[in-house]
Amino acid sequence: MEKNKNEKTKKKELIKLPSALTILLLLALLCAVLTWIIPTGNYDTEVVDGTTTVVAGTYHLVERTPVGLFGALRGIVNGFANNINMIMTVFMVGGVVRLMTVNGTFDVAFGKLAANKRLNANVIVFICMLFMSFAGCAAVIANSTVAFMPIGVILAASLGYDAFTGLLIIFLGAYSGFNVGWINTATLLPAQTIAELPIFSGLSVRLVIWVINFLMCYIMTIRYMKKVKADPMKSLNYYEGMEVSEYMGMSSISDKGTVSDAPLKMTWRHTVSLIAFLASFVAILIGSVRFEWGNVEIAATFLGISYLIGIISGYGLEGTSQHFLEGCRQSLAPAFFIGIAGGISVILTEGNVLNTVVYWLSKPLTQMGPVMAANFMFVANMIINLFIGSGSGQAAVVMPLMTPLADLVGVTRQVAVQAFQFGDGFSNCLYPVGGTLMANLELAKVSWFRYVKWFAPLFVCQTVLAFGSLTILQMIGWTGL
Repeated sequence: MEKNKNEKTKKKELIKLPSALTILLLLALLCAVLTWIIPTGNYDTEVVDGTTTVVAGTYHLVERTPVGLFGALRGIVNGFANNINMIMTVFMVGGVVRLMTVNGTFDVAFGKLAANKRLNANVIVFICMLFMSFAGCAAVIANSTVAFMPIGVILAASLGYDAFTGLLIIFLGAYSGFNVGWINTATLLPAQTIAELPIFSGLSVRLVIWVINFLMCYIMTIRYMKKVKADPMKSLNYYEGMEVSEYMGMSSISDKGTVSDAPLKMTWRHTVSLIAFLASFVAILIGSVRFEWGNVEIAATFLGISYLIGIISGYGLEGTSQHFLEGCRQSLAPAFFIGIAGGISVILTEGNVLNTVVYWLSKPLTQMGPVMAANFMFVANMIINLFIGSGSGQAAVVMPLMTPLADLVGVTRQVAVQAFQFGDGFSNCLYPVGGTLMANLELAKVSWFRYVKWFAPLFVCQTVLAFGSLTILQMIGWTGL
């Protein structure tokens, strides 16, 4: 009887709150409609040092290329094709995590971690978030947070918390660094290059901004943890009628068949599996920093480690393949969200409306004073990020326009770069068009609507940080040189 009540409650909430898949499909259709409404235009482009950028002052109207229903569906499929490497990474991660859980390694390792009374949960979370934030600062970990997310969920469960806590540790931890990264090769590097500024100049100021942003994210995470510990019904994973064991602690994932019933005894198989698993992440971090590894290399690493762990665990090739495929099946939803989010970008590009949005947002700048213009640049970039999901892609479109406009209205180029970084960065954790955010939410089993309600206060604080920083930096004429 209680089970039926839970199912009815969940169905009722799902009717009120559309799923992530529904949200993304509706956004894709909305973008297709916009291609029939928004005037179409383009800028001339040029290639500088291998990077294609737009030429300021060359915006011109072009023939309409509206996207119809079939075109939207084709755009979604192309979104999968364009993001196939990231999607394959998600599948490979699902496979290796499945093998690590069914052989009992995660159960043993995280069980021992949680049982260690000398380790405070807040300290463990701080260390993990700080690690993710450092990696995010250098853009080593951003979209690939999806790869770390299952580990975060299990870590949070081992500490007695819910899956959403795992999302805060992994996703929010990484993006607390990526969004304001002082050595961000994906956003800061191309933006400063286009603005003709020394690479990674202004380091000291951005370090201060990063520390403030990281502490805000960490404090919000700890506040959430304390709240759900005091009252588990405040958990974002809670639905009316659920037992605490269904969404808090290790039992919440054990019941779903993701963790084995192995006793808490570390065997040689567990030890070797854990070493191999950790070695794969070390290899990925080194490869990303020194050898410019991307999703292809990351996926290949996890594929190899999956079968190595399977053989070590005694499953043989056939058994390993079966567990691996089951892990891929469990990763289908987040992989799907990445593909559809990529399709939205394809639809807007084929409809030739992206440059029109940028053009009209840049026009008011010429009528503003330096301080107001600096802050409007932040707002404009935040709006543009809704249409151009790629940070480096947004830099290539926006900075060639913002740089001469900044010179014209008296905004320093370093401030213009920071306005771009704030606008692109903070909204990464908000917009549902971000495939990475939606994929992580799916893995945490939290709806976007619930997440936004929780995230809103933090986003307000980050917006205040952006406005305050840009105002002060422009008033003192910050050049970062």
